[in-house]
Formats: sequence, C-alpha cells, structure tokens
Amino acid sequence: MSEFLNQKSSIQGKVPSGYLNTIFDLTGDWLHDAADTKNLAFDGYFISLYHLHLTASLLVLHDSVKKSVPSHWDPEALSRKGIAGYAELFVVLNWLRLTVWLFIQTYGTHIIVGMAVGGQDLLCVRQNYSSAIPSSELRGYLEDLGDVMFSDGKSPSLLQRKTRDGKQKVPEVFNHIFKSNSLQLASIAETSSKDGLTIISSKRGGNVFLHNHSNWLQTVPTKPEGILFKFVPITSLLTGIPGSGYLSHAINLYLRC
Repeated sequence: MSEFLNQKSSIQGKVPSGYLNTIFDLTGDWLHDAADTKNLAFDGYFISLYHLHLTASLLVLHDSVKKSVPSHWDPEALSRKGIAGYAELFVVLNWLRLTVWLFIQTYGTHIIVGMAVGGQDLLCVRQNYSSAIPSSELRGYLEDLGDVMFSDGKSPSLLQRKTRDGKQKVPEVFNHIFKSNSLQLASIAETSSKDGLTIISSKRGGNVFLHNHSNWLQTVPTKPEGILFKFVPITSLLTGIPGSGYLSHAINLYLRC
C-alpha cells in the first residue's frame, strides 16, 4: 500500500508518507507499524476539480536554503581526537543533530510540485496479525460498507448477515462505524481488539461535518482542499553543496523513524 500511494505522489521506496499514516491512523514509527499490520485497504471517492503544478523544468534551491545546510562534518577528524576529545565530540555531535533537526523543521523533507484540488471521502481498514479474517472476506465487508455509506444508506446492506445459529457474521466494528457516521466529525475511528481491525471514516474538502455523502459532495466545489500531492525530495536538489551527504543521510533516517 505504501508503494502504491508513494507512486501516486512520485515518491520512490516503501517508506510510508504522512498521507498514508493519516488516512490509516498510524502513529508509531513505520517499522513497528509495518510489523503489526497485516493488511491495509480503502474504498472511497476522490473528487478532483482541477490540478496545480509547477511548470519550471529545473528546480533550484534558494540561496538561504543552501546556506542552512550544515557544512562542517568530518567524522575521520573527529575520531582522531580520542578520549581527550570526547567532550568536544559530544558537543559537536549534539550541534549537528540540532542543526539537522532545525533544517528539517524549517524546510521539510520534500517539495510540493503539484496537487489535485477537490475532496475525498474514504473508508480505510487496518488489519492486525491477530485477525483471522481472510483478506478476500475482509475486502467484501469493506466494499459492502462502502456501498451503504456512499449511497447514503439506500443500497441494500449485507452487514446484518448472520450465521446459521443466529450469530452476527460480519465483525461488529463494521456496524459500529456505520452508526458512528451520523456524528458530526471529520474523522471517525472504530477499533475491535477481538477482530484485530481498525476502521477509519474520513472526509477532506467540502463540509466535512456532513455525514451524508450526497450532501457532502455538493459542498466540495465551494470548499475544495488539496487531496493528492506530487513531491520532489529536497535531497535530490542538494548535489554539490558542502555537507549535503550527511544531511541527506540524516533526512533518510528521519523519514524511517
């Protein structure tokens, strides 16, 4: 899923973007999230009213950005200081960490070069390894929930299916999110530890407090937001700048945390 969404944003690699973390309500570091997550899936609508993009063929960083790159980084020289230089080494490393952190906080890690503007109405499912529900069955539940919610409850629902002995067949969390959808919230999450599932219903653009999909759809043109972005990594524009190698490595580590 991370590779799929990254491709949509022109980002290489498997490291999940902030967009994926947001729609699937992932808050930990990506290695632990990946270790805990069995499947990710979503259903929904992306309404693109128009697209914005930079027309410049060559992107160049502003001089003020280039000057913010930490230029003093010589690990071999630092290692030669030995025990007597441990105190100075500690100070230098802390200064470097702070400088890199300030650079990332000020300029970020990627540059937006394009975006789709409109709205999105999504249903996202996160399945943990504790869940025994087959992926094909889970997909069917998600599609059925989407049919009901995106048709404003007019579509016949299979969410009330029961087994032969009268027990609820569909995990209760699906019905919980359907009932919670009437709340005036931009994003709703329901979790079932028993089934190992988390379901998130979220809107972006338009009047996000309208739970009715059709009514929300009519408000998107009056309150559109950026929904899909195209990025260029800032590290790709650092070539030739003193200290850029260390900064690029630090940014890559930052993205993996």
